[in-house]
Amino acid sequence: MSFKQYLPAEVAAGLDETYREDEHWEVENRGPAYFDIHIETIERHEMSTPVFLEFLDGKGLRVLESGCGSGRWMAFVEKLGNLAFGIDDSWGPLRMSHRNDPAMRLLRADILTSPFADDSFDAAVSFYVAEHFQGGPVPVFEEIRRVLKPGGLLFVAVPFDNAFRRWFVNPILTIMGRLWRWTGGELGFTEFRYTRAEMDEFLKRASFETVRVQPDDFRPPWSKGLFCDLCDLGSFVGYEPKPPFEFGPFGRAVAGFIRSFGVWRSCGGILYVARAVKP
Repeated sequence: MSFKQYLPAEVAAGLDETYREDEHWEVENRGPAYFDIHIETIERHEMSTPVFLEFLDGKGLRVLESGCGSGRWMAFVEKLGNLAFGIDDSWGPLRMSHRNDPAMRLLRADILTSPFADDSFDAAVSFYVAEHFQGGPVPVFEEIRRVLKPGGLLFVAVPFDNAFRRWFVNPILTIMGRLWRWTGGELGFTEFRYTRAEMDEFLKRASFETVRVQPDDFRPPWSKGLFCDLCDLGSFVGYEPKPPFEFGPFGRAVAGFIRSFGVWRSCGGILYVARAVKP
């Protein structure tokens, strides 16, 4: 059963503003340098990089990023020799991307009702987007399938309801949320955390067949899942760890101990490569 996460309403309302984390270094890294930093981060730290190299490197494909934000994956996909298009419903990150590369193919629109024609793309990327829809991710996947060509590939990552979260983080978040409400605070929905069985069913309902499934996180010493868990818990007490995704010596030791039980037990997300099944 998926975990439906609620955080303080002010934090939940600011989810669309997370791109502002990039603004402090955008000032000194404008133009191509802005995307070079994103690409370098992906290549050095993302566990998913080999998957993209396997399926997209040098293919010359038309690729859609659904919920593109500031376009970091678009930039990486283009570096691999493809033609990337991005769609997002928030002006902020799109403006930031356009400032640094006016040639980027960006569109502001609802990803559930995109203006693209059927069978427009060879592949699509959607990382940490579908979990924000309270009605579930299936409509997101169905719309992506519509614009994919028959056999087109979807690369999708969503938060994974791993064992560490089920046993420790989720119960603590639930208790903290109840205390927050008891003291008069308001909560806002932020995301679902899904199990593998749920994602299998969601993709099947949207007429996708699974090609690959693996845990998604950063390579150590960076940590995507455990860092986000700390941020979520810290939001109730005004604590925000810095710098992003990095722990100090003590934090690295704790993270290393948790990861020693297996990456599936602590990873931040679950990554699927799925093929669109169409007549």
